[in-house]
Amino acid sequence: MARYAKLSGKVLSLLANGLLLGYSKNRGERNELLKECDKIWLSIDRNELFHILRLLKLNKFITVKKDRENENFVSLSEKGRQRVRKILLDKLSIKKPKRWDGKWRIVIFDIPEHQRKIRNSLRMRLKILGFTEFQKSVFAFPYSCEDEINILVNFFNLSENVRYLESSLSYDADLRKFFGI
Repeated sequence: MARYAKLSGKVLSLLANGLLLGYSKNRGERNELLKECDKIWLSIDRNELFHILRLLKLNKFITVKKDRENENFVSLSEKGRQRVRKILLDKLSIKKPKRWDGKWRIVIFDIPEHQRKIRNSLRMRLKILGFTEFQKSVFAFPYSCEDEINILVNFFNLSENVRYLESSLSYDADLRKFFGI
């Protein structure tokens, strides 16, 4: 059963990478995602793939329909999309360039008290990504990460509550020291 759990993770990763392609604006990142998809796709045994697809369909993670040419068309169900979003969130990381461009990436949010759990989850995810807490609802990071922040905002459905800024800062010695810049 563990083998099938790993394989279903691979299949959902393929679908997650497809979803991530839609979020990414960077051509290099899209090319990396496509290479990763090829690697995963080529590592999957076709008989096991069909078995996993049946299991994913049975567990309502995917739906299988026929298209106009009578070919099978696989899509994620809402339950599958939630699982894929979780996979994306767990895989989310920010690549650090060789050189810093001198700009700070600032995430500012104002999330109501009745959404405290979401607010705390966002804070935790920002810290996992490497951000430092500048103020209670203000986080700073030195490298480009707009795509990653968009993924977080979409995952938590916070487009009305979160702002992303790129700016230079005066008196940033403490931040430079924290990030080793």
